[in-house]
Amino acid sequence: MNLSDEAVAALARAVRIDAQEIARRKEFLKFDETDVSLLTGLHARLQNVSRHFVDDFYAHMLKFEETRRFIPDALSLERLKRTQMSYFDSLTAGDYGSEYILHRLRVGVVHQHIGLEPKWYLGAYSKYLAGLLPELWQQLGKEPEAFVATCQALIKIVMLDMGLALDTYMQTDRDTILGLKRYAEDIIASLPAGLIVVNDTLKVRSVNRSFREMFGLKNGEDVSGRELEDILPLLNLHQQAQTVLTSGMALRGIDAALGEKWLRLTITGIRLAEEEEEEEEEDLLVIVEDITKLKAQAVHIEQLAFYDSLTGLPNRSLLRDRVQRVLAHSARHKNHGAILFIDLDNFKALNDTKGHNIGDLLLIEVAKRLQDCVRNSDTVARMGGDEFVVVLEELNEDTQQAVAQAQDIGETVLASLNRSFNLQGFEHYSSASIGISLFRDNEIGMDDVFKHADTAMYQAKTSGRNTLRFFDPDMQASLEARAVLETDLRHALSLQQFKLFFQIQMNATNQPIGAEALLRWLHPKRGLVSPLGFISLAEDTGLILPIGQWVLETACAQIKAWEANPLACELQLAVNVSARQFHQPDFVEQVRAALKKTGADPARLKIELTESVVLNNINDAVIKMRDLKEVGVRFSMDDFGTGYSSLSYLTQLPLDQLKIDLSFVHNIGIKPTDAVIVQTIISMGNSLGMEVIAEGVETEAQRDFLERNGCHAYQGYLFSKPVPIGEFEGLIRRMPN
Repeated sequence: MNLSDEAVAALARAVRIDAQEIARRKEFLKFDETDVSLLTGLHARLQNVSRHFVDDFYAHMLKFEETRRFIPDALSLERLKRTQMSYFDSLTAGDYGSEYILHRLRVGVVHQHIGLEPKWYLGAYSKYLAGLLPELWQQLGKEPEAFVATCQALIKIVMLDMGLALDTYMQTDRDTILGLKRYAEDIIASLPAGLIVVNDTLKVRSVNRSFREMFGLKNGEDVSGRELEDILPLLNLHQQAQTVLTSGMALRGIDAALGEKWLRLTITGIRLAEEEEEEEEEDLLVIVEDITKLKAQAVHIEQLAFYDSLTGLPNRSLLRDRVQRVLAHSARHKNHGAILFIDLDNFKALNDTKGHNIGDLLLIEVAKRLQDCVRNSDTVARMGGDEFVVVLEELNEDTQQAVAQAQDIGETVLASLNRSFNLQGFEHYSSASIGISLFRDNEIGMDDVFKHADTAMYQAKTSGRNTLRFFDPDMQASLEARAVLETDLRHALSLQQFKLFFQIQMNATNQPIGAEALLRWLHPKRGLVSPLGFISLAEDTGLILPIGQWVLETACAQIKAWEANPLACELQLAVNVSARQFHQPDFVEQVRAALKKTGADPARLKIELTESVVLNNINDAVIKMRDLKEVGVRFSMDDFGTGYSSLSYLTQLPLDQLKIDLSFVHNIGIKPTDAVIVQTIISMGNSLGMEVIAEGVETEAQRDFLERNGCHAYQGYLFSKPVPIGEFEGLIRRMPN
């Protein structure tokens, strides 16, 4: 239907719609620039959902015969969607001048003309609000003030539109007007929040359906005229409502408990004119949101964020907050506080043997016992794993007395944890290592307090466990130096700070037969660092694996380089392999790969293993050694005589050589028993068809003794200390042919 501008203007005049009337209606609705601003802001928010909203809107319309008949085909559907999108878009566009009004009248006339009954027309507004409110709730639900204000602005513009629609239908059907009123009330009733309208004496005028459902009021139950507190019995509600009436200022975000419900209230003033001749009365609108689920979720989130899920104790995050509070209290009152770091001894063994469910039961019981050992003002927290922390506050101002107090509690904890635990019928005995750090008056920061307690706990562990230790600054300095060394060690490989030194191995005729490759760290500040200074750290941190691989590949590359040197081409090069490297599942493949990469002759590579390395898993060791011997690699037992030195395992291992430990060689001529041990090792090796080499040979007397007893290979300072490759090759050049 094409309706001319003149016809629309005539209709406006007929229903007395002009600028003054619209201004009056907006004034009545309290629709002002604030509402325009809110709707304009909403307009931007709805851009990404408008198409989906319109699609959903028409999908809903197609379900009903009464509205489906206005959509004869797909082309009409797309055209109507575009029109509707424009229509909904203009609701929040912010331009509500004369063109907007005339457009609304035109739409109303068209709908009347095509036979769209008012109930469906108003239903469309309801669908619009019902569909829009969840989106609005999602975006603004956490801001009750913004949500309510935007809802009110949206309702006002919708009511303005509905009024214009009513004007068009009013010309022909008074019953339609009454129907529209009912639909308008349904829209208000369907809002997700409960609404109560009260007069200036705080008597209830009306409530919406959501409020009735929220509090179990029957639909037919008349609540008008009742006191506000009768239908919403909340402490201070009457006083709060009076405050809004007196001040004219809304109160928002009032959280209150009512039975098992948690409610959030907004109380705001509204003005309604009941009759034209009556003066406007100040009424109140009480908006009631049920936030019970939100509160429960907030409590759950707090529990997850600040408490350990297994024991219910404060976790690391909440612990830091508690410690900060105790530090501040100590600073104000000049008394002491203390941190107890508690680490269960041998907890991993329990987990490994009985399973994590039994381990978890122990942690739960430990948490209970720790809480029983401290005062109500103290904090017990779980750091994770089997580590707990106790925070003691308000200890004595005198340091010695504070130490005694902390020690008493620590010993109480130890005694409690030493008692047996019944874990689903399994009797378990536990113990703990406790480190204690005392603090007072912000002398040290929180991180240092934790670090000191952790250091003290480490001291307790190294002192035999099941004990407590107070923080020792010397131990802390040692640990900090170790941490610095670890940082440097992690970069040493990539910075090419590692070098191989070589110590010559000689036979009985003073001819070189090989060398041992020894790792050295050329630190830019520390200088030459011996393996004694970093190998244990490399093993603890796992860095021994990449370092060991580098040593293996570098040694193989040196073997290959010696092939071109007639003085070194027949030398065997011994390489030490750590337990951790040897027990890698792919160790055999690593060695083969190094040999293939460098092209080294496997027969020139000799791998030195200690007794402890192979005895950890002798079957695995035998398999790996045999696999490598198949390609020509040789094996030597390093530091022989310091371990089990059993004939049983010697006969199982495919060894080529035994190396007598330098401690025995050093005592030749000094300690008769060590000389006997050396003789026994030589005899044992010769009997098994193995070569025997002695390390640490420093004197001719030692060499002569070894030779007389059947040992014909030597290594030690008598011949050369470990030297860089250049010096080593110079050494063999200077030797007699």
